[in-house]
Amino acid sequence: MGRILGIDPGTTGMGYAILDAVGQGGSLVASGMVEVPKEAPAAERLLAIGTALDLLIAEHAPVAVAVERLFFNRNARTAMAVAEARGVVLLCAARARLPVAEYTPGEVKLAVTGNGGADKRTVQRMVALLITLERPITADNVADAIAIALTHAQRASFASTVAKALE
Repeated sequence: MGRILGIDPGTTGMGYAILDAVGQGGSLVASGMVEVPKEAPAAERLLAIGTALDLLIAEHAPVAVAVERLFFNRNARTAMAVAEARGVVLLCAARARLPVAEYTPGEVKLAVTGNGGADKRTVQRMVALLITLERPITADNVADAIAIALTHAQRASFASTVAKALE
């Protein structure tokens, strides 16, 4: 499959993970938070996200971007802000000519834990079991980004296996 950039979008901090995918798992190359100035106007926060993503793409040369799909949010203001951040992710991927895969939170939880309704702690524990980590992941956004990248690795591996079987 190659290298995957997993993204958990947000406007006050965006989780990212660079995963070298092998089969349905892989090894974590880098992960962290794209920090954005919380007091800055929305346009400046989105610019900071875009700049950081462009740098991550240039530095790590992923072959695909996997991002959390906005599923539903009771707070319309939060949903709109996250949708704007997702738009920046899609723009950066398109500029780099990278394919984008989108997964709902339930799809990610199901792929990583076997339970589409799993809580964040369960996702964090399973991420730590599925890949070797130098230190525990404490930020929810980072654990989610890793889980999103793992979900894509699993789906891509399965699709590749099916395609080979049909040849």
